[in-house]
Amino acid sequence: MAIKYVEERGLLYEIIGNGEKVLVRSTDSSSRAYLRFTNKTTRPVDIWWRDFRGTRHHYVCLESDAYYDVNTYITHPWEFTDAVTKERYCINNCHIYRPPVNLGGMQFRTNWNITIGVRSLRETCLLALATHIKKAQQVKYLELPKTLECELLKLVNLLHTEVVIDIERP
Repeated sequence: MAIKYVEERGLLYEIIGNGEKVLVRSTDSSSRAYLRFTNKTTRPVDIWWRDFRGTRHHYVCLESDAYYDVNTYITHPWEFTDAVTKERYCINNCHIYRPPVNLGGMQFRTNWNITIGVRSLRETCLLALATHIKKAQQVKYLELPKTLECELLKLVNLLHTEVVIDIERP
């Protein structure tokens, strides 16, 4: 059974068996874990850590096939998102990764592959269309239902909008 999460005001809660919400956060810093996160997707991935209050902190953006070494603790939760679309990625089919308890205290680094989770047919089709449609104006010619049109427009704009960084030089 898949773990369910709900996000409220920037905090993430795990829904446990009885329906109770439990804040996703770091809890203890006594048992170390030495990790390597490897991006096995074809997309850039943002790596996030949840602190003791449940606040999410950005660590790094990894390009495809790149890795990032982190020294952490077994109770500290990590998250992975597409740098552009913000789609949640996973390790071992879990959107929230916590190092296994048996890693606590080991003096060597273990590798964990970041992958794309299972997508619905709807998500897969929208993403495939969005990668081929270069201009938002083209979406209206598909004559899709409004809800699909809006979702597709959002994806097209995310994937094909150029980000311009203005660097001031002295």
